[in-house]
Amino acid sequence: MSRNRRLVQIALFAALGLGTTTAVVAQPGWTAGQYGPAGGGPAAFSAMDTNGDGFVSANEHATFRAERRAANAQAGRLLRNAGNAPRFTDIDADGDGRLSQTEMAEFRDQRMAGRPCNRGAQGGWGWQR
Repeated sequence: MSRNRRLVQIALFAALGLGTTTAVVAQPGWTAGQYGPAGGGPAAFSAMDTNGDGFVSANEHATFRAERRAANAQAGRLLRNAGNAPRFTDIDADGDGRLSQTEMAEFRDQRMAGRPCNRGAQGGWGWQR
C-alpha cells in the first residue's frame, strides 16, 4: 500500500512540475523579437543600426530605446530599471558620436563583470578567481 501511495505522490509531483514548466515557458513575450531577447537582454547590434552603416548614431540609439520601451510597456512588461539604463555617452568610449560593435560589446562586458553575481570572491555567486 505504501509503495502505491509513493507512486501516486511521484506522479502527482511530476504532473505539477510539468504544469508549472509549461506556464513559465508560455509567458507572453518570452521569445526573441525585433527588439532583442524579450526577457530584456541586450538587443542585436543590427536591430539598432537601422541605416546599416556599421555604427549606431545617437539618434538611432534613442529611437531604438524608445521603441523598445514602448513595445515592452505594450506587452505589459515592467520597466523597473529603465532609469538605470546607460546613456549614449556612457557607451561611446572614443567620443566620436557613434557606437561600434566593439564599443557596445566592451561596454556590456564591463557592465556584466560589475554585477554582484559575476564578482566571484568579492561577494557574488560567480566564479572565484
